[in-house]
Amino acid sequence: MPAGLFKTIFRIQTKDFRIQALEKFFSNTEAPACGSRIVVLLKRYPNEADNSRLVSLIRSHHSILNVITSATPSGGSQPKSMYSVSSKTNGMGAFVDDYYFDPIVSRFPLFNNTYPVYATTVQVSGSGTKNLPNLYLPNPYPYYIAITYQDHVPIDSFQSINLRWANPNDSGNFEVNLNDVSSVYYSGTYAHDFFMFNATNYNMTLDYNYSGMDVQNLQIRIYSKT
Repeated sequence: MPAGLFKTIFRIQTKDFRIQALEKFFSNTEAPACGSRIVVLLKRYPNEADNSRLVSLIRSHHSILNVITSATPSGGSQPKSMYSVSSKTNGMGAFVDDYYFDPIVSRFPLFNNTYPVYATTVQVSGSGTKNLPNLYLPNPYPYYIAITYQDHVPIDSFQSINLRWANPNDSGNFEVNLNDVSSVYYSGTYAHDFFMFNATNYNMTLDYNYSGMDVQNLQIRIYSKT
């Protein structure tokens, strides 16, 4: 059956979120989760720091986990645990105010441009420039770029990032700064937009500026429509 022909939605609702609930979902045999795209709306942080088994299960099912986490959690002790899972499974992890859960869901790569063609998670601190893995594109499309520019809340050290791509015949960039962060369009720690690319290879570079030296784990993803 062609991929994407139908979509099944499971809902796990609990006041005390545990990573084991997702492990059970991926271990079930009645409705195998192979190839699935999962989105978790997280109000309460998990208390488990060890997510290695869940990451292994998601990878073995060739699935992707995305998580939208409340900036005002109801409890829990591990705010970065599920963000780490999304990073290790090529998903996205955004921290947003509860009010923005609905619009952010619609801006996650879940409905239209859903096919990942580029995924890297990079560690940065302070300010500088980092060379990223090259981007290889087979088709000339508008591609959807999604970035998380801080791996926690509140927004306390982020100043700006500038994702740049270039080759001898084409170049472009996606810049996000503090003014964008305060806008309704972005909100939280998630930035996104469409950009036109040619069917060719690009060198990728990230310029970054943070006010402190704490390490930030940034997710950079690019998606296509096919």
